[in-house]
Amino acid sequence: MFEEGGQRADSDTGWAHVANHDKAATVIDTILRLDVDKTYTKTALSEEAGVPLKTLYLDGTLEELVTVGLLEKHEAEGEETLFSVDDGSAAFEAAKAFDTAAATSSDVDS
Repeated sequence: MFEEGGQRADSDTGWAHVANHDKAATVIDTILRLDVDKTYTKTALSEEAGVPLKTLYLDGTLEELVTVGLLEKHEAEGEETLFSVDDGSAAFEAAKAFDTAAATSSDVDS
């Protein structure tokens, strides 16, 4: 069930997807604030999130976020891969709802 370092070897649940990638929560937070009408390179997503590109590349964070439906991947032969926000996905809607609920809860607690 667990790999070295305490990470899950599988990602059967939504939270496991996030937990299995060190900076996934940071990138998801960034995705919720990106312009949904634009496309982004891996480098641009890295810079927007403040996460080193090497980290995103080595642990497969962006590919995982494509798999769960938060990002769409656009590939053209001979061109750099681009990503866009998949704002129509169930995963995006759930992340947005969680973000709103957590912000509202924080406001109530203050």
